[in-house]
Amino acid sequence: MPFVFINYRVRDQSGYAALLYRELVRRFGPGTTFLAASSIDGGADFQRETFDNLRRCRVLLAVIGSRWNTSPMPDRDWVHEEIAEAWANDVRVVPVLIEDAELPDTAALPQALQFLTSTQYVRIRHYTIDADLEHLTSVLRRTVPELTERPGSPSSGSHFPVSFGLTTPAHHCTIGIVPGDIRRVRSVDIWVNSENTDMQMARITDFSISAIIRYLGAQRDETGRIVRDLIADELEARVTRRPVAPGTAVVTSAGSLAMSNGVRHLIHVAAVQGEPGDGYGQVRDIGGCVRNVLARATSLAEEDPTTRRILFPLFGVGVGGAPVDPTARAMLSAVIDFLTHDLDTKLTDILFLAFTDQERRTLEQVMCAEPLLDGPR
Repeated sequence: MPFVFINYRVRDQSGYAALLYRELVRRFGPGTTFLAASSIDGGADFQRETFDNLRRCRVLLAVIGSRWNTSPMPDRDWVHEEIAEAWANDVRVVPVLIEDAELPDTAALPQALQFLTSTQYVRIRHYTIDADLEHLTSVLRRTVPELTERPGSPSSGSHFPVSFGLTTPAHHCTIGIVPGDIRRVRSVDIWVNSENTDMQMARITDFSISAIIRYLGAQRDETGRIVRDLIADELEARVTRRPVAPGTAVVTSAGSLAMSNGVRHLIHVAAVQGEPGDGYGQVRDIGGCVRNVLARATSLAEEDPTTRRILFPLFGVGVGGAPVDPTARAMLSAVIDFLTHDLDTKLTDILFLAFTDQERRTLEQVMCAEPLLDGPR
């Protein structure tokens, strides 16, 4: 049974809603949190499933961004209806204000929602997100005592890679899985950034690897606001023509990530591309993206004896919406192909980031099924 219901407006802050869902499921376990886009199976009655789950929940998180009450309203406002239904059924409503958004004025709300203006809120900002998420989860634990953090959740500090080795005896490179949030990864020399074919980094208020790398790599003042956009500016200077071909890999410095996370280099690869009227999607040759990145990484490792470890996210499974399983298989296959043809690579660890439990389980299953890998160590 879900305890927490995430209410959000698709045109406002859908990325932060997805972030909250992933984070709460990772901390409290599957089935504890409801997000319509992720929790309702295809073919199910959307309205019935949504409101049945809402009435069973104990807390509704109303995700409110700067456009929450200013976008053109549909004929039937599901966001408003869900909040009103929660209030009518004694489900606690917690407004979650994103970045610098504020609660709407009373006059701007229908009567059934005017209670929001006197409701205590929590806030999530990109530059204090770790502390903000900790605060939110502590609020939820106090409100719903049944919610307990799982072993291996972010607060437990269990973020160690699962490693596999090639069965080729002479090969010294291992393939690993690093579970959790990339912001907590330390001492990996090269981070790979899945970028679009325009090689333009995501806005820092988006929830994506590109946005996280851009923000953490920037020079920031004491309030967390960007003073110099180090990585985005360097990438802009290095790419002279746009769009680039899918699979293009561009190396930049790590900016402030060098101090905060021990990153020495970033490799930006064009792994998603935009289609008119259809948004961004994964490029066709994901394996080619991996091989191009590893070729760049090998050159960096040959030039710098301290560069030995590289971290890949699963390309295009976030904003690009690509399925996890075939993406993991294609990327692992490309890694193995690279290693079996380059036994002299100086890389010692090729790591995959598993942000969600689903990504971790899929990567483990794919690696365990690979005959050229000798199983977890």
